[in-house]
Amino acid sequence: MISVNSGSAKSHLMGKRGKLAAAPLLVLVLAADAAPLNTGAWEILNTPGVAALDGQILNELPIEPVKSSRICVTAKEAADPAAFFNRDMDPACSIAKSHTSGGAVHISGTCPNQLGEGPDGQFELKGKFDSRSYDIDFATTAFGDNGKMTFSGNLKGRYLGSCTDA
Repeated sequence: MISVNSGSAKSHLMGKRGKLAAAPLLVLVLAADAAPLNTGAWEILNTPGVAALDGQILNELPIEPVKSSRICVTAKEAADPAAFFNRDMDPACSIAKSHTSGGAVHISGTCPNQLGEGPDGQFELKGKFDSRSYDIDFATTAFGDNGKMTFSGNLKGRYLGSCTDA
């Protein structure tokens, strides 16, 4: 999770920008009862939302704009969506709730405080998922010397076809 140390929020958060942008990918995990993904090319959109420190929106925070990437999902990955979405999660984080049913996704959990003191960070994902797409809103919370840092955004994935066609 993202740690916020003493000093100005901007200076400490700028150094953590990579972690802020990667936070949603670190926590996106789906339960084993989810429908398998289609094998082939997928486009993934990571849209940052709002960053705030103690409820104050941080407009000056250098958050990366919408990020698009394409990946090729193998047959092994497609057969196990939980393992596919879990591939970038920090192994120190733990899942408290993971529910996928009727096309709905709700996942929440914690990650240890990087400062070693204070409450653990929290994350939550809610959205929709099927074999051809997903649309998931995420929210993360971390605690540090400067206060409570929150970050939200959205992850969308859509199936494009075969890896050679996309």
